[in-house]
Amino acid sequence: MNIMPKIILTLACASLSQNIFASEQVTIATDATFPPFESVDDTGKLIGYDIELAEEICKAAKIDCKIINAAWDGMIPGLINRKYDALISQLTVTEPRRKIMAFSDIYQRPVFRFVAKKDAITDTSPAGMKGKVIAVQTGTPMDAYITKNYKQSNIKRYDGGSAPYLDLIASRADVHMSYEAQIIHSFLKKDNGQGFELVGPRLTGKDAPEFGEGVAIAINKNNSALLKKINLGLEKVRAEGILDTLDKKYFSAE
Repeated sequence: MNIMPKIILTLACASLSQNIFASEQVTIATDATFPPFESVDDTGKLIGYDIELAEEICKAAKIDCKIINAAWDGMIPGLINRKYDALISQLTVTEPRRKIMAFSDIYQRPVFRFVAKKDAITDTSPAGMKGKVIAVQTGTPMDAYITKNYKQSNIKRYDGGSAPYLDLIASRADVHMSYEAQIIHSFLKKDNGQGFELVGPRLTGKDAPEFGEGVAIAINKNNSALLKKINLGLEKVRAEGILDTLDKKYFSAE
C-alpha cells in the first residue's frame, strides 16, 4: 500500500491549520474601557494608543485587520477558542499567560501606581492600607498584585478599566491601582480628577512578578504565521519612529 499520498495530505493539513488565520481577515479584540490606550468616542469609533498602534502594525505587515470592542473577561477565552485571532489591550506578559497565549515582542513597559484623594493616603504599604477599600480591574496585574499583598484590605473588582474611578470619586473606594500613564492622562488631567493624586512608589515588573515583563499583543498559540507577521510589522513601526510618535501624542507632559 502506498502511504505517501496520506503523508502529503497530513502535512498539507498541518500547514493549513498553522497558517489559515494569517491568510484571512484578522480579528483583533480590545477592551475599550481603558483610555488613553483604548476607548470609544462619541461617534462609536474605537480610539486610543493601542488602536492606532494595531492599525499601523497591520498596515506595515500588510495584514487585513478588523479591530473590535470586546468584554475584558471574555477576551482571553475568546483568543484560546479562536473567536479572536489577537488581542491588544495593554496586556502584560506573565508566565501564567505565556502558558496559554503567544505574545509579540514587547512594545511598552508600564509603571503601576496608586491614586487617591489628596492627603488621604500617606502609607501605601499593606499595613498602612489595612481596612481600606482598594479598587482594581478584575483579572489584571493590579488585581493579582493587590490580591497577593493586601489581604487585610477590602478589594473591590470591576469588569472595566474606567469603572473604578467612579467609586473613587464617590468615596466608595479609598484608593485605586492602575497604570501610571492611564491614571495621569485619563483621570488626573481631567476635571473629575482634580483633588486626587498619585500616591506610593512607582512599581514595575522588577518589583513584583505580577506586573509582568511588559506589554505585548497576544496571539493564539497555534498561529505562528500571524505571530511572525505581527512582529515584523511591529519592528517596522518601531524602526520608522511611529512608536515614538504615538508615545509623544498620547503621553506628552504638555
